[in-house]
Amino acid sequence: MKTTALLRAPAKVNPILEVLGKRDDGYHELVLVFQAVGLYDELEFARGGEGVRLEIVESPSPSAFSQAPPGKLAADDSNLVMKAARLFLKEVLKGEADVLIRLKKRIPLAAGLGGGSSDAAATLMGLNLVFNALAPPQTLEALAARLGSDAPFFLTGGTALGTGRGEVITPLEPAPPMPLVLVKPAAGLSTPAVYQSGKALFSSGERARNFRSLLREKNLPKIAGSLFNSLQPAAFALMPEVEAIKQGLMRAGALGALVSGSGPTVFGIAPGKAAAEKIAAPMEGEGRWVFVTSTIGTGIEVIG
Repeated sequence: MKTTALLRAPAKVNPILEVLGKRDDGYHELVLVFQAVGLYDELEFARGGEGVRLEIVESPSPSAFSQAPPGKLAADDSNLVMKAARLFLKEVLKGEADVLIRLKKRIPLAAGLGGGSSDAAATLMGLNLVFNALAPPQTLEALAARLGSDAPFFLTGGTALGTGRGEVITPLEPAPPMPLVLVKPAAGLSTPAVYQSGKALFSSGERARNFRSLLREKNLPKIAGSLFNSLQPAAFALMPEVEAIKQGLMRAGALGALVSGSGPTVFGIAPGKAAAEKIAAPMEGEGRWVFVTSTIGTGIEVIG
């Protein structure tokens, strides 16, 4: 029986994010495209000890371009990893259990990259493995949706359409390989503040539908020219540096650039890997975190 597991949990960007309107339950109705990218947190699970314990391991900067660490994260029940573990024990194991979870954090916090949700989904998968619980994918998806609107996406990853709050996931035609430059200001942005700013744009969902046909064409310049985020004006209004970062990426040669999720990270699509590194270089400084990566066709992976 497997008693340890090592998983890596990817970040995401959103080439399309449309807000259709506000729902009766207080959430917003969304249509968005998720795209997994090659920036990972790592989570190690080991049965034993006493109770559920979380250790956060300091991680070195993931790139020569990085200027700021991912940020400080509490190892208590406020952490989505602990919330996911408690939920799994309650709903799947139906009791208490002893396990140590080590989290190596590389995805920055409050960045619009989905790191917390990815870690939560990886926790469900990891505990399912080390306790041999055999919970089916549908169960893990339902639990993930209770932890965060984008958490279910990370169970499958790749390229996908999200509807509802973002938790209803439909796999899409894989995106062509896209070299990316990610730039996050030193400060973070609160997702509730972005939605409550009154600056978000409502739209019809047509851009997401059209994006599916662009994916089939595999035309990188067309994809880069079709990026859209209803929340981008709100991020610009709350943090003007975000708009400056987007303009800087475009001046440096990005084919297209966009705020990811509720921000403040901006991603730029580059025509190639060498171009991505060239675009990234002038974005350094002012406490910014800068990372060169590319799209990936997977989600959370078991690597040990």
